[in-house]
Amino acid sequence: MTNTRTAGGRRRRAVALAGAAVLSLASAGGLYELLYVRSLDYAERCEHGLVSGGGRLLETGASWLPPDAWCRFEHRSLSTTPFWALLLFYGLLTVVAWAGAGLVRLARPRPYPGLDWQPGPGPG
Repeated sequence: MTNTRTAGGRRRRAVALAGAAVLSLASAGGLYELLYVRSLDYAERCEHGLVSGGGRLLETGASWLPPDAWCRFEHRSLSTTPFWALLLFYGLLTVVAWAGAGLVRLARPRPYPGLDWQPGPGPG
């Protein structure tokens, strides 16, 4: 006999995990797009002198994960990505990974070692 409460609970948990994965993946994608658009021509603007920094320009660069562009001047460095956006981006990716791992565990549960005890009368 199956336990209908357990089956319903597993289904609700799977729907909640899938919803969390989809929502956080969509949020991470939207944030990635916003950061990417912000960093498109930042290095070029630094090289042409449109971004003011402290002293002369030493280096410009860009990264793709998370999308960021920076300019290093003699006295300070400027970046297109604020620290809070980095925390939010990696937090959302972490939620995607946790929800995905939870869905895999729900789909393929592993037996728990040491739980071979059966209720009822023992040998006797």
